[in-house]
Amino acid sequence: MTLADLGFLVGTWSCVYNAGGQHATYTAVYAYDIQNNWIRARDAWQGGGGDVAYFTRDPKGGGWTYAAFESDRSTTVFRAKDDGATHIVYRSVYPNNGWTDVFDKVSPAKYTLHFSGVIGGKATTSFDVCTKH
Repeated sequence: MTLADLGFLVGTWSCVYNAGGQHATYTAVYAYDIQNNWIRARDAWQGGGGDVAYFTRDPKGGGWTYAAFESDRSTTVFRAKDDGATHIVYRSVYPNNGWTDVFDKVSPAKYTLHFSGVIGGKATTSFDVCTKH
């Protein structure tokens, strides 16, 4: 498994975020970065806001690393076993553990994300569906 297996993500995606009856749309733009050793995702929400994330595959230790940088200046780091590039189960390791973000490649032009965890003492789940432009 290599980072190139997720190269299909490079480009612009339209996404719908669903959580507890709330729906929002955002655009995700993926590009290779840092000497093509990472893929950067920039999310921009309609009405303002967004975040940046970087992910890569660790060729020495195996597995995937995903770091999300939010507009409120918080950072979360996730790790995942190297079980392939079509279903990746990321688990938070910093600043806390207990969050899960599952990536599923549905097709070269569609993927989903399913987040679950406790935020501010409240169990939270969300489901995103993204399609490529």
